[in-house]
Amino acid sequence: MRNIVWTIIVVWVVWKIYNAFASKAKNQSVESNTSSKRKEGEVKIDKNIDQQSHFRPNDGEFVDYEEVN
Repeated sequence: MRNIVWTIIVVWVVWKIYNAFASKAKNQSVESNTSSKRKEGEVKIDKNIDQQSHFRPNDGEFVDYEEVN
């Protein structure tokens, strides 16, 4: 009985690993197809105008330090 459970677990883990690699390969093939549609040297810039800054305009950068003699 214990051997059956371990066999099922191993098969499930191998299946998950296989699916992870298969989905990654599929995503890469989709990306290569979309990038091949553009002409060589063409540049595409995606701008997100609605993106807000995480900092306020009057925030500054402060680095705490200790002087060592």
